[in-house]
Amino acid sequence: MAGRQAVVELKTGCTTDTIAKKDMDQLGGSVRWLNDHDPEVEALPVMLHPSQVSDAKATAVPGMRVVTPALFEKLKEAVTSYAAALAGSPDRWADEQAVREQLAHHKLTGDRFFTTYAEPVRTS
Repeated sequence: MAGRQAVVELKTGCTTDTIAKKDMDQLGGSVRWLNDHDPEVEALPVMLHPSQVSDAKATAVPGMRVVTPALFEKLKEAVTSYAAALAGSPDRWADEQAVREQLAHHKLTGDRFFTTYAEPVRTS
Protein backbone atom coordinates (compact mmCIF):
# COMPACT_ATOMS: atom_id res chain seq x y z
CA MET A 1 0.00 0.00 0.00
CA ALA A 2 1.58 3.28 -1.11
CA GLY A 3 -0.04 5.42 1.60
CA ARG A 4 1.23 3.35 4.51
CA GLN A 5 4.19 4.09 6.77
CA ALA A 6 5.64 2.16 9.67
CA VAL A 7 5.97 4.10 12.91
CA VAL A 8 8.66 2.26 14.85
CA GLU A 9 9.74 2.50 18.47
CA LEU A 10 12.85 0.55 19.46
CA LYS A 11 12.91 -0.72 23.04
CA THR A 12 16.08 -2.77 22.79
CA GLY A 13 17.17 -1.94 26.34
CA CYS A 14 13.98 -3.24 27.95
CA THR A 15 14.20 -6.33 30.12
CA THR A 16 10.56 -6.50 31.23
CA ASP A 17 8.15 -9.35 30.52
CA THR A 18 5.48 -6.91 29.31
CA ILE A 19 5.35 -3.67 27.34
CA ALA A 20 5.11 -0.81 29.85
CA LYS A 21 2.43 1.85 29.67
CA LYS A 22 5.03 4.60 29.05
CA ASP A 23 6.41 2.71 26.05
CA MET A 24 2.94 2.07 24.67
CA ASP A 25 2.07 5.74 25.19
CA GLN A 26 5.23 6.80 23.35
CA LEU A 27 4.29 4.69 20.32
CA GLY A 28 0.74 6.04 20.43
CA GLY A 29 2.09 9.60 20.53
CA SER A 30 4.29 8.93 17.50
CA VAL A 31 1.30 7.53 15.58
CA ARG A 32 -0.78 10.60 16.52
CA TRP A 33 2.05 12.89 15.37
CA LEU A 34 2.12 11.20 11.96
CA ASN A 35 -1.68 11.32 11.68
CA ASP A 36 -1.66 15.05 12.55
CA HIS A 37 1.12 15.90 10.09
CA ASP A 38 0.10 13.65 7.22
CA PRO A 39 -3.52 12.47 7.55
CA GLU A 40 -3.40 10.83 4.11
CA VAL A 41 -0.90 8.24 5.37
CA GLU A 42 -1.97 5.11 7.21
CA ALA A 43 0.31 4.51 10.19
CA LEU A 44 1.43 0.98 11.04
CA PRO A 45 2.56 1.02 14.69
CA VAL A 46 5.53 -1.27 15.33
CA MET A 47 7.64 -1.84 18.44
CA LEU A 48 10.85 -3.78 18.78
CA HIS A 49 10.58 -5.26 22.29
CA PRO A 50 11.51 -8.48 24.13
CA SER A 51 7.82 -9.19 24.78
CA GLN A 52 4.70 -9.06 22.64
CA VAL A 53 2.49 -8.76 25.75
CA SER A 54 1.23 -5.36 26.89
CA ASP A 55 1.22 -4.52 30.59
CA ALA A 56 -2.20 -4.64 32.27
CA LYS A 57 -1.99 -0.84 32.79
CA ALA A 58 -1.13 -0.15 29.14
CA THR A 59 -3.51 0.37 26.26
CA ALA A 60 -2.30 -1.24 23.08
CA VAL A 61 -2.08 0.97 20.02
CA PRO A 62 -4.67 -0.25 17.49
CA GLY A 63 -3.10 -2.40 14.77
CA MET A 64 0.20 -2.57 16.62
CA ARG A 65 2.76 -5.24 15.77
CA VAL A 66 5.81 -6.30 17.79
CA VAL A 67 9.20 -7.47 16.57
CA THR A 68 10.38 -9.87 19.27
CA PRO A 69 13.98 -11.10 19.56
CA ALA A 70 13.10 -14.37 17.81
CA LEU A 71 11.49 -12.56 14.88
CA PHE A 72 14.37 -10.08 14.75
CA GLU A 73 16.76 -13.03 14.33
CA LYS A 74 14.55 -14.37 11.55
CA LEU A 75 14.64 -10.92 9.90
CA LYS A 76 18.44 -10.71 10.17
CA GLU A 77 18.74 -14.15 8.53
CA ALA A 78 16.42 -13.10 5.70
CA VAL A 79 18.33 -9.86 5.04
CA THR A 80 21.65 -11.71 5.10
CA SER A 81 20.35 -14.35 2.68
CA TYR A 82 18.87 -11.65 0.43
CA ALA A 83 22.20 -9.81 0.28
CA ALA A 84 24.17 -13.01 -0.30
CA ALA A 85 21.89 -14.03 -3.17
CA LEU A 86 22.44 -10.70 -4.90
CA ALA A 87 26.16 -10.57 -4.11
CA GLY A 88 26.75 -13.80 -6.02
CA SER A 89 27.17 -11.75 -9.16
CA PRO A 90 28.15 -8.06 -9.33
CA ASP A 91 25.47 -7.33 -11.92
CA ARG A 92 22.60 -8.75 -9.87
CA TRP A 93 22.29 -5.58 -7.73
CA ALA A 94 21.46 -3.62 -10.89
CA ASP A 95 18.99 -6.24 -12.16
CA GLU A 96 15.56 -5.00 -11.04
CA GLN A 97 13.94 -8.37 -11.68
CA ALA A 98 16.56 -10.22 -9.58
CA VAL A 99 16.17 -7.72 -6.74
CA ARG A 100 12.37 -7.97 -6.91
CA GLU A 101 12.50 -11.78 -6.89
CA GLN A 102 14.87 -11.89 -3.91
CA LEU A 103 12.80 -9.36 -1.93
CA ALA A 104 9.68 -11.46 -2.55
CA HIS A 105 11.47 -14.75 -1.82
CA HIS A 106 12.71 -13.48 1.56
CA LYS A 107 9.39 -11.79 2.39
CA LEU A 108 10.99 -8.35 2.52
CA THR A 109 8.32 -6.61 0.43
CA GLY A 110 6.03 -3.97 1.89
CA ASP A 111 3.00 -6.24 1.86
CA ARG A 112 4.70 -9.12 3.72
CA PHE A 113 7.47 -7.56 5.82
CA PHE A 114 5.53 -6.85 9.02
CA THR A 115 3.21 -9.84 8.78
CA THR A 116 6.29 -12.08 8.59
CA TYR A 117 8.72 -10.38 10.98
CA ALA A 118 6.32 -8.88 13.55
CA GLU A 119 3.34 -10.26 15.43
CA PRO A 120 0.25 -8.63 16.92
CA VAL A 121 0.54 -7.31 20.45
CA ARG A 122 -1.24 -9.42 23.09
CA THR A 123 -2.90 -8.19 26.25
CA SER A 124 -1.80 -9.61 29.59
